[in-house]
Amino acid sequence: MRITDVELITLSGPALPEVAHPAWAPGSSWTRWGGSIVRVHTDEGITGIGTPGYGASSNFESWVKPQLIGKDPFSVEQHARMLRMAGGCWGVEIALWDIIGKACGQPVYKLWGSYTDRVPAYASFIEVRSPEQRAEDVQRVRAEGYRAVKLRIHDWDMKQDLAQVAAVRAAIGDEVTILVDANQAQQPGTPQPERSPIWTEQRALQTARELERLGVYWLEEPLDRYNLDGLSRLCAAVDMLIAGGENNRGLHEFRWLIERDCYDVLQPEALVSEGIGQLRKIAGLAEMHHKLVAPHHGGGGVGLAAHLHLCAAIPNASYLEVFNDPPCMTSDIFQWYVAEPLKIDGDGYVSVPAKPGFGVELDEDKIKRYRV
Repeated sequence: MRITDVELITLSGPALPEVAHPAWAPGSSWTRWGGSIVRVHTDEGITGIGTPGYGASSNFESWVKPQLIGKDPFSVEQHARMLRMAGGCWGVEIALWDIIGKACGQPVYKLWGSYTDRVPAYASFIEVRSPEQRAEDVQRVRAEGYRAVKLRIHDWDMKQDLAQVAAVRAAIGDEVTILVDANQAQQPGTPQPERSPIWTEQRALQTARELERLGVYWLEEPLDRYNLDGLSRLCAAVDMLIAGGENNRGLHEFRWLIERDCYDVLQPEALVSEGIGQLRKIAGLAEMHHKLVAPHHGGGGVGLAAHLHLCAAIPNASYLEVFNDPPCMTSDIFQWYVAEPLKIDGDGYVSVPAKPGFGVELDEDKIKRYRV
C-alpha cells in the first residue's frame, strides 16, 4: 500500500446558536465552530481522516505532502519524525492510524490493546457563568446522561469561584462528579483580550483545599505549566487530584511532569503533543508511575474519536472530555462535520465505534457547504 495524495481542507463551520465566551481567553468571542480536515488517500482505495486542530503547518504543501506521497502509511514512526521536523500537522498521523485500522479490518483501539469498549465522559463547560446558572446547567446535562462535569473558575475573587462550585454541589449532591479547571497553564500562549487573574501558589493551594472540602475530583491547570516546582509542591500538599498537560509538547516535557510529580492526571492532546502515537507512550510512562490519563478534547469530532480509542486501549484512562455547554456549544456542534457524532449513554459512558479505523465518517454535504 502506498500514499497517493494528502488533502488539507479548511472549514468555516456553522454559526453557533449563541456567542460563546471561552473562559481561557477572557474578552474573546466565538461566533462559529470551524476546523480543518486532513484526508490521506492510498492506492488501495482506503482513505484515512484526521484533523490538524489548532492551525495546520505552514509547511503542509511544500514539505509535508511531498514527503508522504509514495510512502507506506504503516510507517507511522518515520512519518511522525518528519511531521515533528515540519512543525506539526498531527492530523496526518491520526489519518494514518485510521488507514491502518481500516486496512486491518479492526477498530484502532483493538490494535492498541482493547482494554475496554466504553469510556466514562464528562461534559466540559467552556464559559464562566453564575452559580445559579451553573446549578441549572449541571442538572440539564445530568438528564442527558453525564455523570461528570467540568466547571471553569476564572474570577478575580476566590470566593466567587468557590460559590459556583458550592452551588453545583448543593444542586446535584453526589450524583455527579465535579471537576474544576482554572486554565492557568494557558500562560504563556493563549491570546487574552482582557486581563485575567494569574494565580499565585498561595491562591492555588487555598483554592485546592477549599475544593477538597466540596468533594471536587480534580483541579486542572492551577499554575503556569512550566512552574514545575510549584506544581510539585501543590500536588504533594493536597489529597485531591491535580491535572494538566494539554499545552505541553514532546515526550521530554511529559517526562518532567511525570517524574517530578507535577500532576496526578496527565491530559495530553494529540494535536499539540506530537500525535496519538506519542500519547500512547505518555500513557505508558504515566502507568509506570501510577498516574491517570485523561486526554484533552481533541479539537473536534475526529480528534475526539481518536482520543476515545486511546482511552479504550489503556488501563489507566480516567475520563473522556466532551465539549458540551448549551446553548452556545453542544456535543453535536463540537462534532458537527462527523456523519454520526459520538453519543453518551444513560450511564455516562461513550461506546467505541465498532467500525474499522476510528469508526467515524465525514458528513460530505457539510464539508462541501462549509469548505473555505
